[in-house]
Amino acid sequence: MIVDSRVYLGASLFGYGQSLAEISANMERLGIDKAVLVPVKPRDYHFGPMNDLVADAVQAQPERFLGLCRVDPWQGEDAVAEVHRGFRELGACGLYLDPWEENFQANDKALRPVLRAASRHKKPVVLNAGHVRVSHPTQIGDMASQFPTVPFVACNGGQINISGMLLLEARRMLEACPNVVIETAGTYREDFIEEVVTEVGEERVLFASGSPIYDQEFEMARVRVAHLSNEQKRKLWGLNALRIFEGRS
Repeated sequence: MIVDSRVYLGASLFGYGQSLAEISANMERLGIDKAVLVPVKPRDYHFGPMNDLVADAVQAQPERFLGLCRVDPWQGEDAVAEVHRGFRELGACGLYLDPWEENFQANDKALRPVLRAASRHKKPVVLNAGHVRVSHPTQIGDMASQFPTVPFVACNGGQINISGMLLLEARRMLEACPNVVIETAGTYREDFIEEVVTEVGEERVLFASGSPIYDQEFEMARVRVAHLSNEQKRKLWGLNALRIFEGRS
């Protein structure tokens, strides 16, 4: 089974976006069985309706979609209330936080209330990682160490840097924080994925495309060409995602 662990739904304030019909067509074309939908940031900045949009898609096709609840930690108590609504009423499989688009550092104290809420619901937290100013691997590791029972998914391999300068920091984050996993989207070097799987743990990497920010078909090639066993690839393609987002063993 192939599970794409990060697919954005809706029209973003920042110009990217895609409809549910487009997502479904691409999944069909590429042989993707399931997708974790992420609400984009809309022009009016209100995440509630976007969380509803994702939840409606999941309710209509639960065999095909999972959905994340997205909040802006700067909204304080309103953000915490939306986290609870997302898990209690909308059936979200996890919480999505975007330090880049919402402009907060990944270890800012403003995150603690929403992370405590996610922790109470025993849900994973997906962090848009790798942006040097706001979601550096050391910042993510700092916050993950403060919430050791919360599973964290660091997007973009935990780093975004075509020079590869943050690969060491991302590796150290994974070694120091057993509650952090990374996804494959946008990961600069194929050998980094291989090393994390073989040396840190084959449970610590998920396939994700970050579509439409990244090209879904191209992102699939990262797993396809990796020098890993078929069993290891099965975990990357979907088993790890199902364990984290659905609680499967």
